[in-house]
Amino acid sequence: MPITEIDTLLLKLVSGVELFREMDVDSVSALLRQATSMSFVPGDLVFEEGAEGHAMYIVTQGAFEVFRTSAGKHVRIAKVEAGQHFGEIALVANRPRSASVRALVPSVAIRLSKSVVMAEQKAAVQLFRNMAQMLAKCLISLDEEVILHKTAAAAAEAEADAAAAGEQPPPRTYSVVRRGY
Repeated sequence: MPITEIDTLLLKLVSGVELFREMDVDSVSALLRQATSMSFVPGDLVFEEGAEGHAMYIVTQGAFEVFRTSAGKHVRIAKVEAGQHFGEIALVANRPRSASVRALVPSVAIRLSKSVVMAEQKAAVQLFRNMAQMLAKCLISLDEEVILHKTAAAAAEAEADAAAAGEQPPPRTYSVVRRGY
């Protein structure tokens, strides 16, 4: 299938997006031809926590905030900028949105619906492979953080026990955690 000038511009735009890493040009082009470009002004809500999800978004300009409301308080989970994406869980899981997303500055994102991705089987396989690799990196990083926090909690508990018994606390050891992404 021939690639138009618009396709070339779109491909250049998303070439820095890790989600499309190692995907062939025809697959990315097939997805982007059916995607929708959406503009947002600061404060615009893209979707709300608990809403049904049918699409993911690839940020091409600006920045978005991913947040949740916990115990009545606004909790920022992440800031998503150009070249990054959000809402991808909607493509792989039939569950409500786990967070809300809103624009922080004037922003543009490419909306890629689940139905578009599923209609392009070759592209879907490549996209889901990349998603799996990215999620694996995040999971490894989270595992390392959990181990670090559990180790710190155990050390604090040992110090408290030693202090309560009137003993010298054991020496603390520190380790460096390498993030996977």
